[in-house]
Amino acid sequence: MDRKTQFYRGLMIAGLLLINSSAIAATQVGEVSFARGVITGQLGNEPPRILGKGLPLHNGETLNTSSRGFAVIKLDDGSRMTLRPNTTFKIVNVDSRKGSENAFMSLLRGGFRAITGAISKASADAFRVSTSVATIGIRGTEFDARLCEGAECDKENRATGKKAQNESRVVGRVALLRGVGSATGADEKSRPITTGAAVYERDELTTGIKSFAVIAFNDKSRITMSAGTVFRIEEHQYKPEQPDENNAFFSFVRGGLRLVTGLIGKLNQKSFRIGTPTATIGIRGTGFDLACENDCVDTTARFNPLRDTAISALFNYFLRPAYAQTGSGMYARVWDGAIEFQFQGGKLLLENGKAAFLRNGFTRPVIIPDFPVHLRQMGGAPRPDGVEVNDDLFGGVDQEEMKPGLYVNVRDGDVAVLGNDGNTINLGKGEASLSVLDGATVRLSFVPPFQKFDKIPNPAQVTPKMQQMIDLFGDKGQEKQEFECRLQ
Repeated sequence: MDRKTQFYRGLMIAGLLLINSSAIAATQVGEVSFARGVITGQLGNEPPRILGKGLPLHNGETLNTSSRGFAVIKLDDGSRMTLRPNTTFKIVNVDSRKGSENAFMSLLRGGFRAITGAISKASADAFRVSTSVATIGIRGTEFDARLCEGAECDKENRATGKKAQNESRVVGRVALLRGVGSATGADEKSRPITTGAAVYERDELTTGIKSFAVIAFNDKSRITMSAGTVFRIEEHQYKPEQPDENNAFFSFVRGGLRLVTGLIGKLNQKSFRIGTPTATIGIRGTGFDLACENDCVDTTARFNPLRDTAISALFNYFLRPAYAQTGSGMYARVWDGAIEFQFQGGKLLLENGKAAFLRNGFTRPVIIPDFPVHLRQMGGAPRPDGVEVNDDLFGGVDQEEMKPGLYVNVRDGDVAVLGNDGNTINLGKGEASLSVLDGATVRLSFVPPFQKFDKIPNPAQVTPKMQQMIDLFGDKGQEKQEFECRLQ
């Protein structure tokens, strides 16, 4: 072998090593778990590579699906995404290391269906997807995003033959949060809450130390939770046209609560109730505060053998206020309207300007001058009627034509869509938004049928058993030939 041949061979090997080292230097952050049709990935200026099941994905890699192709990708934090046909999607940066959780991606064309993993649960701003018209912030959720060009989505929408319907299950939103808070749903999964986040029936809401949250409900009821409060939304049904079917039942477990009733309490007072460890509270169009001392209830009376006797009843009736205010128990005061305590053995009406102490569920409430000094400020938590609430928390825009732009709909959890116009729309389960090409972002009053009835499966639907059955586009061999011609 002459020196010239050796030189060129060495140059070729060096080039191959350089290419390989560049690929190795890119951090692997996931893999392809399913591919149908032709899918490619490209890192920087390197040539595109054909992707298939089990192949790795890297930070900085741009993924492309062809007109008859789609793929399911899985990231290291457990997030899964179905990339629709004709999609260009870039994994800008994903870091799933504990304490450094962050994910930033970019949707350049097409769309995807996602189920997010651990990163989105780390913090409210940890998982984001940018587009040309808006940025999507994900808070532990299942959602779909689609960039529609021209009339493509409108044609798909009409082809479904389905009518759009309002399917929102949101009963309230976090109008204001200072500090930290969380919500645990009926599925017993916990999620962080932020200002604008949706809340639902059966949610248990909790505020952290030195924190408070103001919750606005769709009937205009408002509740402020002070630090260390646990509050459950047992039932909340608001039907303006059918007031007899309205119903609201909350559970106050511990901490501090400030509440002003809305339209449910005004249209049908008997249907608005709050359960507490010491009594059930009926509402008469009002504003009031509840505050717990220690565990909110003195349980020692449960072991009193005379509890249900006439002697015990007489003792409880004449219980001195000074004695009642020692140890655990719940305080209540009314600053508008009146509330009615319904407790074992009777009822008590507490009117505007009055305060009371309830030691437990077996003693009569005692009228007192005011809360103890250390509870009067409610830990700095404001009265809910003094907090400005955005009128757009529950409204939505109707439209028949599916305009070009970014459509986002939520199947579970919470998403915040920040439009280029600076407007942020918070979406909960069963809600959708549109960011049009000029950057204006609005909440829709419905989930578009072209998204609700999307024939491209979401990641949870693509199981190993189903993978052999999926054939959405027919002849894939013809598509591969066409794709190879385009590469040439």
